[in-house]
Amino acid sequence: MVPAVMEQQSTVEIKPPRNIDMIELDRSKFDLTIRCSAAEVPAKSCTKIMKELNGACSRFSDLQFKPKIVMPCGTDNTRKIILLDDKHRSNNLIQLEGGSVTDIDVKIVYRNWSASQILRAILPDSIDDSEVVSGFEVIGHIAHLNLRECHDKYKFVIGQVILDKNPFLKTVVNKLKTIHSEYRYFDMEVLAGEHNFITTAIEHKIKFTMDFSKLYWNSRLGSEHKRIVDLIPVGSTVLDMFCGIGPFALPLARKKCHVHANDLNPESYNYLLKNITLNKIPQQFITCHNQDGRELIRNFDGQIDFVLMNLPASATEFLDVFRGLYCGRKSGLKPPTVFCYHFAEMTSPEKTSTEAVIAKLGCQVLPDEVHLVRKTAPKTWMTCVRFVVPHSVLYDESENKRIKLDTEKSENSITN
Repeated sequence: MVPAVMEQQSTVEIKPPRNIDMIELDRSKFDLTIRCSAAEVPAKSCTKIMKELNGACSRFSDLQFKPKIVMPCGTDNTRKIILLDDKHRSNNLIQLEGGSVTDIDVKIVYRNWSASQILRAILPDSIDDSEVVSGFEVIGHIAHLNLRECHDKYKFVIGQVILDKNPFLKTVVNKLKTIHSEYRYFDMEVLAGEHNFITTAIEHKIKFTMDFSKLYWNSRLGSEHKRIVDLIPVGSTVLDMFCGIGPFALPLARKKCHVHANDLNPESYNYLLKNITLNKIPQQFITCHNQDGRELIRNFDGQIDFVLMNLPASATEFLDVFRGLYCGRKSGLKPPTVFCYHFAEMTSPEKTSTEAVIAKLGCQVLPDEVHLVRKTAPKTWMTCVRFVVPHSVLYDESENKRIKLDTEKSENSITN
């Protein structure tokens, strides 16, 4: 295939040839030959001239892999070719050093372009620049995309371009809309590369091995994990209700907090155990559970300093577990501090999240903080509401009686 030829001024942005609606990647169609100013100079003068011209040629700066600015002049080892910006054609030093100005053809191929440049050349103009895929989550060797409906026709070519342009990747997946109803992880499809979901992510010097297709992990939450770990003092007792594979639990245990880490998903639980061993986390500081989050709280007998509720889609639904929790228990227990995650509307996320907590606790509570974690959608914030559970909730006798009555009814139905 004959590459496209472009004669343009050095101030004009270089773009790959348009290949709108390409749904099967043909790398040869992104070849481009550019007519470029150049200087043929004595080899011994190259360094001096390059310094004088401050690099000589900047027109290829946006490419992922730039062509060589200095190259051999045929078989003559005594002379070199230097690519130039047009503004340097009249520089006197070139002539003074025994050089001459000319024009040469520079070939740009698929390898030179960045992923965003290739994708912009493929995707139609109806998909604006903000929707051209440039960022993605990385989990070990896996790139995790969250493509929109407008990308559906091009998803496999998008996946292949991402794989080509990031040599450390082996698999590119796209999150589907379906969510596992019980364990709340997304189904996904492979767009390019190996069908291999077993991977290892490293976060704050801790390794997390997982089967990414069977559990929830988000590499974008690394700073939030660290924020919480830094807030909790050494020696605290922490109940992590929805711990996943341990991004909070493992660093807290390493910090010598006493952690009870729980997840209902058996895959998360198994990898939690593996990661404790992998990272040599001291066993005396972490106890693992595979049960409903409410049962973790109700069955724990002792002082709870902190409770982590990192299940933003439904964590507030579990707040009723604190009503009547301390009834009938030993005196002197301090109320726990809760970190409850929530998805809130963009317009007033702090207010929305606070109201959601109040509604489920059944009483007014003034949060210590409503932290905006990250935007998860154009109109949605992930928030973290930090509050101390009120005594009126913990010693709510009516709730305690209701739980006992429900338990008795359940036991009687089993007996009968």
